[in-house]
Amino acid sequence: MIRRITLSVTIVVLAWAGVFAGGQILNGAPVSLNKAQTWCVSPMGPVPNWDTPAHPECKLVWRTLAEQNGRILYSARQAWPSRSRSAEPLRVLTEVLYEGIPGSRVVRRLYAVQEDEAHVHLEPLRPLTIGGATIIESKVCMTGTEECGRELVTWTDGRIETIDDHTVAEIRARLPKGYDLKMNPEIDLGSMSGSGKAWKSGDGDCCPSAAIEFTLRLEARELHLEELKFQKLPA
Repeated sequence: MIRRITLSVTIVVLAWAGVFAGGQILNGAPVSLNKAQTWCVSPMGPVPNWDTPAHPECKLVWRTLAEQNGRILYSARQAWPSRSRSAEPLRVLTEVLYEGIPGSRVVRRLYAVQEDEAHVHLEPLRPLTIGGATIIESKVCMTGTEECGRELVTWTDGRIETIDDHTVAEIRARLPKGYDLKMNPEIDLGSMSGSGKAWKSGDGDCCPSAAIEFTLRLEARELHLEELKFQKLPA
């Protein structure tokens, strides 16, 4: 069973379009370590799939992301040319996470994400430790812009679980009346803090009239706003 998830922080761009970092929680089926380490997946879905040939120009990078309780979380990041035409070369980026134990020649597939740079750029999956939990951040940025969004999941023994991110909704709820967000704030998960701008009704897209700073908290696989500081900017 493969479950599609599109949670986390939405990219709120000036045109009010949304871009999501969306991954797939996989069923934990076993895969040989050699195949996971060296075989690119097929361009045909679902991910991962080795039933049809990989793209002949696919390149794969294998790395260890995290270790806990005698288990190892591996990443197979792959890239091959996109079908979309552009002045700059574009790629399809895929990353699959596997769990294994030291000395075993079998791993289990846990999570996968795939994006085409014609739409968004997928950064390498990043592990973090927050409150004793191992968190995996999947971050995407809209091609040609600095607008980014992320999806967060937790890794525990043998499974990946989603984290519901309430940050943007809770910031909006605490802003003074008449203010809103037009761009996602910057978030530093390492320090569980962030900053950004807020727009008052009537502000031009170029010229927000307030700045915000905030802290976050993670509890029961949910990311919440802790404190919010609001400051009007000089006219």
